[in-house]
Amino acid sequence: MATVSDKVFEHHKKADGTYNVKICIHHKDQRKYLDTNHYVVKKQLTKDYKVKDPFIADKVEQQLRDYRKMISELDDRLDYFTAESLRDYLRDKDEDVDFIKFLISI
Repeated sequence: MATVSDKVFEHHKKADGTYNVKICIHHKDQRKYLDTNHYVVKKQLTKDYKVKDPFIADKVEQQLRDYRKMISELDDRLDYFTAESLRDYLRDKDEDVDFIKFLISI
């Protein structure tokens, strides 16, 4: 079964002092990460680098609920996914299909 959670890495601090909140996808003993649009500063984190800012935490939790729903809807098809392909599926699910890119890939 695949799980998703939020993660902030201490060593991913940007030059402006912010950290990107990432989504960790754990499936078949592998972990892959998705960047989010959310950035936090040190004071918005606990000492264990968990998001404590309520606004950001709510936004990230909503995104996690959406991903969990999409994973649940896969049912038995989830067995055919690797962690990487599941990450790509979640990231690209609502993206429009680029017909030209599709034709080139054939």
